[in-house]
Amino acid sequence: MKHLLGKSTIFVSLLLITVRLNAQETKQFSFSLIEAQEFAIQNNLERKNAALDVEIAKKKVWETTAMGLPQVSAKVDFQMILNELPKLSFPGENGQMTEIEVGEKANATYSITASQLIFSGPYIVGLQASKAYKKLSENALVKTDRDIKANVANSYYTTLLLQETKLILDSSVTNLKQTYKDAEALFKSGFAEEVDANQVKVALSLVENSANETAKQLILSENFLKLNLGIENGATISLTQKLDEMIKDFDPNKESNGILDANTNIDLRIMDNQVELSKLQVKLEKSNYLPNLSAYIMYQKLHKEPLINFTPTAILGAQLSFPILSSGMRNSKLQQAKLELNKSVNSYNQVRQSLEMEMIDAKAQLTVAWGKYISQKENKDLANKVYQNYRVKYSKGMASQQELIQANDKYLQAVGSYMSAIVELFTAKIRLDKLTGKL
Repeated sequence: MKHLLGKSTIFVSLLLITVRLNAQETKQFSFSLIEAQEFAIQNNLERKNAALDVEIAKKKVWETTAMGLPQVSAKVDFQMILNELPKLSFPGENGQMTEIEVGEKANATYSITASQLIFSGPYIVGLQASKAYKKLSENALVKTDRDIKANVANSYYTTLLLQETKLILDSSVTNLKQTYKDAEALFKSGFAEEVDANQVKVALSLVENSANETAKQLILSENFLKLNLGIENGATISLTQKLDEMIKDFDPNKESNGILDANTNIDLRIMDNQVELSKLQVKLEKSNYLPNLSAYIMYQKLHKEPLINFTPTAILGAQLSFPILSSGMRNSKLQQAKLELNKSVNSYNQVRQSLEMEMIDAKAQLTVAWGKYISQKENKDLANKVYQNYRVKYSKGMASQQELIQANDKYLQAVGSYMSAIVELFTAKIRLDKLTGKL
């Protein structure tokens, strides 16, 4: 007996250890909406790539800057002369001519050169363009953050909504099960007909199907939220905020009547970057008409010094180049750049007008959605009161099963309309927040 007890104790201990290990392997997360959005920004792979683009742009700025800073290079040049070397004849001590070879058959030249760009129009414009490109990549990162936050908010609200819907449907299933149990008891005792019990059974089946479908949608919504957060599907997440409390902030009366601002609307900021880059392209084409000036200093030394050496050791030089004739090519490029600038300005104005109209529509949509939400909430609450009254009356024998089922159906229909109004409401809220830069 003691031996068996010992084995049982070991088995139970191993089972507890296994349960603990499995619990440790399952990651658990808990988020408010803001925490979820911040977590997504840190872990979303698309966002990581956008952040890398900003770092690449920063490196590009330094690459362009370095082109205008001193450049130093070293070189070794080896050469072998295959022909006979030239010779010079000089009178010797006894009046005889002495021949001396000029140079060396095989020799190497060591040189080091330092150069400095003094003036170049394309370099100056190129440096400005690299900084503008960096700003564009930074704004692209901001837009990525905005889109991620919007997706997380949409998934967060949807998950909360489905959780609330599931609770209501599960409660309705529980109530109908009890009603069906009562209907069967009345039928078996002869106080009700079989059709009455069957009606309750059909109503119960329909609500159970809705509850099961909602449960599946809830799982899909949670998985989509995990995808946006960058969390594996095996992890579990819990949402700490309540939908009713969050909806209070959707009230359009709390929204400021601000106008569309290029400083807060990321789409306008990106379009402004495009205009800036087009202007710089015009400046670049104009700079091709300007001269370029650079200077250099070089020190060189031969590996083997010949007797007669005409190679200079140190050289200081400058180079000035003037563009003279390009047969209209430079002017054609300049005119193209100006036309592209006009297109960029037109595109900016077009986007701005479109966003201004969208802003007006988004505010109106939020106001309409809020009014619909208030109406549907009152309708749902009223339908619930009616249903609860019929439940009390039914328990006292003052209402029929048919009346109870109809009241329950109307309540569930009101719940469906209420949930649809919430979806419309948070969709309008997210849309307006994206336009005003609040995400």
